[in-house]
Amino acid sequence: MGYTMCRHCTPYNASKKVTPMAQQLPQPSTAQLARSEQLMSVIHTLIHQAHGWLPFDAYMNAALYTPRLGYYASETSPFSALAADGDFITAPLLSPEFGACIAEQALEVFERVGVAQILEVGAGTGRLAADILTHLHNRGVQVNYAILELSGTLRAQQQATLADAGVHLSHQVRWLDALPEDYEGFIIGNEVLDAMPVELIGVQAGQWFERGVTADAQGLEYVDRPTDKRLTMPKEWLTALEDSGATYVSETHCQQLAFIESLGACLKKGVVLMLDYGFPAHEFYHPQRNTGTLMCHIQHVAHDDALYCPGVQDITAHVNFSALKSPRNLTAIGYVNQANFLINCGLLELLTQLPEEHMRVAANRAHKLISEAEMGELFKAMAWAKGLAFEEDDTLQGFTRGNRLLSL
Repeated sequence: MGYTMCRHCTPYNASKKVTPMAQQLPQPSTAQLARSEQLMSVIHTLIHQAHGWLPFDAYMNAALYTPRLGYYASETSPFSALAADGDFITAPLLSPEFGACIAEQALEVFERVGVAQILEVGAGTGRLAADILTHLHNRGVQVNYAILELSGTLRAQQQATLADAGVHLSHQVRWLDALPEDYEGFIIGNEVLDAMPVELIGVQAGQWFERGVTADAQGLEYVDRPTDKRLTMPKEWLTALEDSGATYVSETHCQQLAFIESLGACLKKGVVLMLDYGFPAHEFYHPQRNTGTLMCHIQHVAHDDALYCPGVQDITAHVNFSALKSPRNLTAIGYVNQANFLINCGLLELLTQLPEEHMRVAANRAHKLISEAEMGELFKAMAWAKGLAFEEDDTLQGFTRGNRLLSL
């Protein structure tokens, strides 16, 4: 890879302050601003306890998960198709066929494992669970479905969604506060990894730094400090960055890998499937992606100012799937883009089975899931197995065509 100096970069200085660019962003409600002010007090305390400088991953964790105040821990759900009610939408909210495709993949996993059990981590509104369970019910399959959800607000929303769908009548559904032990079955997660806190590590003029957050009378700001940490890229890429004099900032994903490994530790026999947006390492750390992938969402507006109104907006980072290829306790068996996964699992056939009066709307929504210009390429599906025998060319249905595992 060739890394070159950006003409807009300034020389790196220890403890350099970095001020996010001012943007015209949606105005939170009065209640949201009040909650954000309370969270700011918590963050100020954390900064003080950290001697004036809080690593970005600790800030992101506080902004998203502080009890009652963090973005995913407050009484307001972030999921909605309307800007007035939420900040973003996910694939299950676009089309029930997304869940139906995962249900089709689940049927194969049940056959391989010998038990019909699903564990969903971070179930959002519960829409994905409802669509999976509805499809399995229509296929005459009963399943034990567990949801690991720590947010009381989202758990209540999930329970209401499933009750409205009536799926609790034909399946056993339960909520968990922690991962089970010796689990056998199918573990799934949609857009879970991107919400895990990341470190911001960078280099400028050959000097490595970590980005953190400080506070003064005007609010929060970034401050860079020298570090021994490095981005999780091949050594020759690191050397090229140092020698180029370029300014380059990106994320490390220790918590994402630790989470996948924790799933492997709790799994006795079965498959883990994660769907999320991201890249392999050679795209994630591309020379032109020199400011990383950190992104925020508020009222369906995407921007990069993670210090804006903490607790009111989502903060995410794309997944480096190469870093997840070899977790402890699990064996990677497939990596495809979302379009291939859904088509492999029968999306097109499912659409043809719909009543004619519903087909046009359903096809338009499904198009967003598989179009390269929408979610089809940016979003990926990755699977790992444990306790199952997969031959060299053997994989799951969702990965039969377009499997890029060897490219990671």
